[in-house]
Amino acid sequence: MAVFTANAAQQTAMPKSSRTGLVAVTSFWSWDRSVSVGTTIQMVKVPAGGTPVFIQYGGTNAGQYTLSVGDGINTARYAAHTTTSAGMGMIVAGGSGYTVAAPYTYSTDDTIDIFVSLVSITTAGGAFYLTAIISMDVQPTGTVVGLLGGVAG
Repeated sequence: MAVFTANAAQQTAMPKSSRTGLVAVTSFWSWDRSVSVGTTIQMVKVPAGGTPVFIQYGGTNAGQYTLSVGDGINTARYAAHTTTSAGMGMIVAGGSGYTVAAPYTYSTDDTIDIFVSLVSITTAGGAFYLTAIISMDVQPTGTVVGLLGGVAG
C-alpha cells in the first residue's frame, strides 16, 4: 500500500498564509509506474480551521479505476468508490450542487487524499488531478457553505 505526496501536499506547502477568506488549490500526481489497488495519493494540504467547500477530481489513466476521496480520518469523506476513466473529465465531489455534502472543518492540519480501490487494467502513465476550494472563515455549527461563500440553512 504505497503512499505518495502530490505537489500541493508537500511538507513546505500550505494553501494560504492569511487565516480568512477562500483559497483555491489545484494539485496533480503524475504516474511513473502502474496504478495499483491500495495506493494513496496525498493531494492537497488543508490547514487547521479550514473547511473545504468545493472539491473536484479526475484522472488521465487508461482503463477504469475506482477512487475514494477523503482524508486521514475518513477515506471517503468527499467521494466513496467512484468508478472513473480518462474520458470522464473532472468530477464534482459531494453531489449537492456546488457544495460539499457534509461540510467538515479540520481541527488539525491534514491532507485531502485520493485512495485507489480498484483498477481494471495495469497501465503506466497518466495523472490524477484534484482542485479544492477551502474556506478559512469561522463556520457556525450546522451550516452549509456555498461556493460563493454564502451560508444556506
